[in-house]
Amino acid sequence: RELLYDACTGLGLPFWRSAANFVLVRVGDASEVRASLAARGIHVRDRSSAPGCEGCVRITAGWVADTEACVAALEEVLCAGQR
Repeated sequence: RELLYDACTGLGLPFWRSAANFVLVRVGDASEVRASLAARGIHVRDRSSAPGCEGCVRITAGWVADTEACVAALEEVLCAGQR
């Protein structure tokens, strides 16, 4: 989870710390981010339909290598959207 917290902080994304194995992150257009990550083999859950979770995805913190791959893909997706 710490890798995800650090990445979110660096990207300026609001997130909620968790005692579970996932982190809720506000990414903006959750549907678009979910689809873009899925196209890169990274699967997150779009939680934007839950009350108070508009624009949020749930990212699982798993094996370190998998979490690092997720962070790299998230940075790629979000930075590509800023161009």
